[in-house]
Amino acid sequence: MKTTAAKPAPEVKKLGYFVGKWATHGTILPGPWGKAGKFSWTETTKWMNGHFFVIGRWDFKMPAALGGHGEEIFVMGYDARQNLYTFDAFSSQGLHQVSRGTVSAGRWIWTSESIQLVEEKMQPVQQKMTMQILAATSYTMKFEISYDGTTWVTFMEGKAVKKSKK
Repeated sequence: MKTTAAKPAPEVKKLGYFVGKWATHGTILPGPWGKAGKFSWTETTKWMNGHFFVIGRWDFKMPAALGGHGEEIFVMGYDARQNLYTFDAFSSQGLHQVSRGTVSAGRWIWTSESIQLVEEKMQPVQQKMTMQILAATSYTMKFEISYDGTTWVTFMEGKAVKKSKK
């Protein structure tokens, strides 16, 4: 019996856009989480052997009230059964985030759920990251949250620029 090596689904190739070294800068808007402020991160992302997954690492700088400096590792992939992209991240602040994504016409939309402290109570929150590709080396991003699943509030906005393909 001859076995054939597994091959990534064609959709996986789209994740190659994110491979390389990136720098992201932007602004956190004022809201229930506190005052406005600047954020930035540097990111290094590469294909895992086999080209099924993209693995990466962020070093980020946030306002002190939102955790300050830290790092995060992540894995991006594609779930052919659900026809969704996957993003699993683990941060130095003890957070594990699981997001699901879609892409259409150069726009990636990633959704997830979390728990946040709001008015001294832990409350579920829905999250949405929209990434609009501008060019092969840049995209804008907007991260929004919703406490009721209907009304969305922008948490932060920024722009990512690819510094190199490796």
